[in-house]
Amino acid sequence: MSKYKFDLVPEVKNIIEWQLEHYHEYKKQLEQYKNDMIPSPTASYSLAGGTSGGSTSNPTENIGLRMATNQYILFTEQSIRAITRTLERLDKTDLDLIDLVYWKRGYNISGAGLKVGLSVSKSYQHINTILGLIALEMGYVNI
Repeated sequence: MSKYKFDLVPEVKNIIEWQLEHYHEYKKQLEQYKNDMIPSPTASYSLAGGTSGGSTSNPTENIGLRMATNQYILFTEQSIRAITRTLERLDKTDLDLIDLVYWKRGYNISGAGLKVGLSVSKSYQHINTILGLIALEMGYVNI
């Protein structure tokens, strides 16, 4: 019997921690990546027609299809949604713990826990539970 609610294998734990640590960056990068896929709104006045080989071309549809099937976009959106859903269920203490450890990177788990009023063991239990909930949302673990 583990002393934690979730018993994550190190590989999964490392993946979850990496994604949590880079959560805000991923959100910005994803938005930029999608924006880069959208062509300039400036009209093209080329002499070439809008058809190719007898079939019509719909640039908006093509962009939407590329966005809907792009593996990077799909995986990143799934990760962001899973982390967001987990964060929305956390209390202020847990959010502060995540902020200090993973986003500001100013404290280790013990130090951040003490800063937010938790004992060292409680800090590790909270972090482990948060990482486990994210792993569960992402489908890396089952209950």
